Amino acid sequence: MKRFIKLWIFLIIVITGGTVLLTGCAKKPVKEAPAAAVTKPSKAAVKKKITIKKPLLTPASYHGFFNNKVIKVVFQVNSPNPKKWKVALLNMNDIIWELHYNPKRYKVVFVAYGPAVKMFLKKDNKLTPLIEKLYKHKVRFDSCHVAMIKLGIKSKEILPIVHVTPDGFFAILHYEMTGYSYIKP
Repeated sequence: MKRFIKLWIFLIIVITGGTVLLTGCAKKPVKEAPAAAVTKPSKAAVKKKITIKKPLLTPASYHGFFNNKVIKVVFQVNSPNPKKWKVALLNMNDIIWELHYNPKRYKVVFVAYGPAVKMFLKKDNKLTPLIEKLYKHKVRFDSCHVAMIKLGIKSKEILPIVHVTPDGFFAILHYEMTGYSYIKP
């Protein structure tokens, strides 16, 4: 009989969301301070480029966790927007710079699928110098073959440094299942 009563009380709490028995137990909401006014940065501040001379990732960073680890990252972009591509490529560049251009400490892959495979075309590609620079630093570039077929792009039309993978989604899954961290800019 006691079990039945306990079960009945438990069901009442669950069904009512605990409000009947637990009213007054909730914390009072904290008053938030008013938001600071947003100011537009000056033109001089916008034009000034920020350069970091020393790597931010030092041997003491994160309690030395990354000291003897191979950092594996897979980036994916599915948009043909050059701005998104540039952000992703510059993020890759930052990771490589932080690791001191030591190819034994990182493995970086860039997977493009959908309309994004157009950014690997040889013709009129403003990002080709950045892609080639990253390729020299052991970044792998994968293009989805399914998307290429749907868009009518032939392998000879894309940059020669790009690897054609059967399917972009499965490429990303493969990299994730083999220990790569997934990043979508």
